Amino acid sequence: MTVTAAPDLDLPGLGTTEREARWEDVVRKRLAPMALRVPRRNDDGGTFVSRDIGDLMVTDWDCPPLEGRVSRRAALDNERDSVVIFAGYGGSERLSFDDSDTTLRNGALLVVSSRVGGCFTVPDRVSKRTLVLPRASVEAADSGTHTPSYLLLEPDRPLVRLFRTFLEQVWRQAPGMNASETEAARTALVALAAGVIRTRAASITERSALPALRAQLDKWITANLRKGPIQVEDLAATHNVSARTIHRAFAITGDTMTSVVRARRLAAVRDDVVNTNLTIAAIAYRWGYYDASHLGREFRRHFGASPGEYRQAHGR
Repeated sequence: MTVTAAPDLDLPGLGTTEREARWEDVVRKRLAPMALRVPRRNDDGGTFVSRDIGDLMVTDWDCPPLEGRVSRRAALDNERDSVVIFAGYGGSERLSFDDSDTTLRNGALLVVSSRVGGCFTVPDRVSKRTLVLPRASVEAADSGTHTPSYLLLEPDRPLVRLFRTFLEQVWRQAPGMNASETEAARTALVALAAGVIRTRAASITERSALPALRAQLDKWITANLRKGPIQVEDLAATHNVSARTIHRAFAITGDTMTSVVRARRLAAVRDDVVNTNLTIAAIAYRWGYYDASHLGREFRRHFGASPGEYRQAHGR
């Protein structure tokens, strides 16, 4: 686990260009590439502290007035395909995505895809914590949840409070965790994050018969990942329903069968990379990839590193 101190990002004597460059560098490393502007001088400066839980990046931010923008092209070109969860602690931050505006305030959670462009404004000052998770891990958790472009969850929701409480405890305990404890905390954070995101679809699925079928499909996919390619026709025949019904069952969370199968395979691959000494070629064969090169390209696209690099950084 990597822990940084709280460096001051706005040291006295820095010019505006230097201050903006310093903020852009740390935001690129901890969140995403974006253009930043510091609209006025703030003598208190700003700080950040990071505590990574395996490959999950957790950062505490104390931000002075700032403005930032992520272009759609920059978002799509970002090599990390991630889900970012913002937890507000003090002050407010205004954000815009696809011509829709929202505000992050104390107690709320904001879920944002790294693949969406947008802009933000910190009018005065804001304290927040961010959690960056690989999208493949989130979408493989439980029901292969599809992640929205952005989602604001208010602090009155029980699961929001539970998530914030657990994230706070992980933040406090992380420096003393060994490798096994870090991996367990990572697994729990991913599961809770997927649960928080799933709440967006609750009103759609409560009165439908499809969730029960979807649960059966997810179990069947997990049990048959190592048996070769999985087709819609396989699921339809096994569960005595039409292919159209299969598509509808995945669509209730905005997924496709292909995306769910891919996420489940990558999650299984990640577990083997972290927890076994199998060669990358053996892992590729085990989970149905053509070869180690095919697996390497898919793995890097979703986790931002090759399987070998990931094992060196996070292997137990």
